[in-house]
Amino acid sequence: MKDTRNVIPALISLIMGLACFFLFIPTLAAGMVNAGNLLGLGLGFLLLLYGLFRRRLPLWLRRSFWGVMGAFFLLVAVSGAMIAGQAGKEPEQEGTVIILGCGVRGETPSLMLRTRIEAAKTYLLAHPAAKAVCTGGLGERATISEALCIYRELVAAGIEAERLYIEDRSVSTSENLLYAGEIARQEGLPQPWVIISSEFHVYRAAHMAERLGIPAQTLGAHTPRWLLPTYFLRECLAVMKEWVWPDPLPE
Repeated sequence: MKDTRNVIPALISLIMGLACFFLFIPTLAAGMVNAGNLLGLGLGFLLLLYGLFRRRLPLWLRRSFWGVMGAFFLLVAVSGAMIAGQAGKEPEQEGTVIILGCGVRGETPSLMLRTRIEAAKTYLLAHPAAKAVCTGGLGERATISEALCIYRELVAAGIEAERLYIEDRSVSTSENLLYAGEIARQEGLPQPWVIISSEFHVYRAAHMAERLGIPAQTLGAHTPRWLLPTYFLRECLAVMKEWVWPDPLPE
C-alpha cells in the first residue's frame, strides 16, 4: 500500500509533464515563441522532475509543490472558464464591426490575423449593411499597418471598400478599441459594436471595452486546435494580470 501511495503521485506527475510537452512543443517547433508555450514547457519540465525524483524530496517540499501547482491550475481553470464563456457568445444584434489587429509579416497577415479577417468577411457578407473599422498600427516585422492589411484582404475578398474604415495608430487592444470608437463616432456608425478577435482573446477585449464605456458584443475567430493550448495559456496569464493590474487606459 505504501509503494502504491508513492508510485501513483509520481506517475500522475510524469503523465502530466509529458502531456505538457505534447501540447506545447508543436508551436515552439513552428517558431511561435511566447509566454504560453514557454510556461507550458516549464511546467512540463517541473512535473517530470517531480515525478522522477519525488522519493528524494522532503515531505514539506512535496506538499508545497502540489500546493503551488493546485493554486495555479485553479486560477487557470477560473480564467479559462471566463475566456471560454465569452468565446461561445454570438452577437445578438447587427452592429458596426471592430476588427482587432494582430501580427503582419511584411504585407502578409499572420495566421491569427487571417482567422480574424475570415471571421470579419463572413460576418460582413452575412450583414451587407454593416460597416467595419480595421485596426492596428505598424508592427516591427511589417511594412504596412495591421489595419491596412485587414482592409486589403477584405477588399480582395469582395467586401466593398466604402464599408471599411482604417485606424492605424493603435499598438494595443485598448488603443484598438479607443481609436476605433473615435472613428465610429465621427462617422456616425451605429451601435452596438461587434468586436472581432481570436476566440481566446474576446473575453479580455470585452472587459477592456467595458472599462472604456463601449457598448460591445464579441465574435470569436476560430483558432486552429494545435495552436489553442499555447495561446489559451498565454491569454489566461494576461487575464490574471488584467484582474490584478489592469493596463492604464489611453487618453
